[in-house]
Amino acid sequence: MKWIPITQRFPDSSRYVLLSFENFSVPMVGRYEEDEEGGAFYVGDDFEPLSKSGVFVNAWMELPKCYKEPKEIQWQMDIYDYLRG
Repeated sequence: MKWIPITQRFPDSSRYVLLSFENFSVPMVGRYEEDEEGGAFYVGDDFEPLSKSGVFVNAWMELPKCYKEPKEIQWQMDIYDYLRG
C-alpha cells in the first residue's frame, strides 16, 4: 500500500482510509464525504470536517485488512479453552 496524494485523486465517498496531514504528524483513520457542495475529510465518525479544526489532509491510503488468526492457531486455542473449563 502506498500513500495517494489528494492532488492525484480522492478516496471513494464514505469509505474509511488512513489519512496523512500536511500540518499534523500522526496519521488517523477517517473518511472523505462528498455532496452537492463539494467534499471534506472527517476523522472516524466525526461530523465536523477536519478543515474546520485547521487540519489539512495531503494524502491517504487504503486500510489493511483486519487481522484474523490462522485456523490452526484458533483450533489450538479452542482446545486450550475447552481443557481449562
